[in-house]
Amino acid sequence: MPQVLVFSGPALPLLDMANQMKPDGWDLHLCTSDSTEAEATEAAKIADFILVFGHGVSDTVLRVAKKTKLVQLCSAGFDGINLRLAGELGIPVANNGGANAIPVAEFAITLTLSTIRHLTVAAADTVAGQWMRPEVDGRDSHELFATTVGIIGAGRIGSTVAGMLRGFETTTLYTDKVRSEKAESFGAVKVELEELLERSDVVTLHTPLDGSTHGLIGESELRLMKKTAILINTCRGPVVQEKALIRALEDGEIWGAGLDVFEQEPVDPSNPILDLENIVVAPHIAGKSYESYPRRVRFAFENMMNVWQGGNAESIVSPE
Repeated sequence: MPQVLVFSGPALPLLDMANQMKPDGWDLHLCTSDSTEAEATEAAKIADFILVFGHGVSDTVLRVAKKTKLVQLCSAGFDGINLRLAGELGIPVANNGGANAIPVAEFAITLTLSTIRHLTVAAADTVAGQWMRPEVDGRDSHELFATTVGIIGAGRIGSTVAGMLRGFETTTLYTDKVRSEKAESFGAVKVELEELLERSDVVTLHTPLDGSTHGLIGESELRLMKKTAILINTCRGPVVQEKALIRALEDGEIWGAGLDVFEQEPVDPSNPILDLENIVVAPHIAGKSYESYPRRVRFAFENMMNVWQGGNAESIVSPE
């Protein structure tokens, strides 16, 4: 029966679910951040599958994984694995098939609303006994309703955002390498990046991190945005050039930002971006919801079982 090498952080609830939901007879071999490279490579030598929960897969592990038929990620992002090397070795890599699209999309909208309504500032003021400062009394707070929202990356997550925005009656734009029929079914219109940045009141990022998107939003892109616009990032920190974003926020080139991800994680408490009042921040939790965990694990085992039975895996990701 299949041998599954599981890479995981030590405390994820996905681990318990994997043990409960695994097919009968399947053996799971756990490696955590505390495991040595030697332990990981020994386990990889016998692995029919590698299942990844919030962890990277080293090149060394890939090179010894001679039996491995699939690396199955439980995340949407795939920047923790060398896709080019995996391809050269003939090891397919799949992401989570959109299993976390709903919580990420909801969180992107949560960050948007929290940013334009100064929610974190208002909460801190309330706790500190400051009641309704001008910053939060409505004179500088805004509505999402009937605005223009630009979605960069209209895959499973970005197109889910487009669907959720219908209730706000936004004009929704998107840009992507390929056309998104799902996003367009919700009324989103495909445009070039420059037009999206110039027209949008909210720019929300939902693109994978690869060579083509690393540093995608920098000084010149931020200057194209309206001074009243906000930037939302729930994908990967390095998609945005953080120093350029700090300057844009400090100089008033854009109005605000909502960030769930950072260039370096965990974010350094001394990072100057945390001192700004026109941002809302979170510790990379957009995709984490109680409901999404069983969807991720179920998809992972169904995908691996399909490959074990001679079929093809779904949601294969490829190098740019």
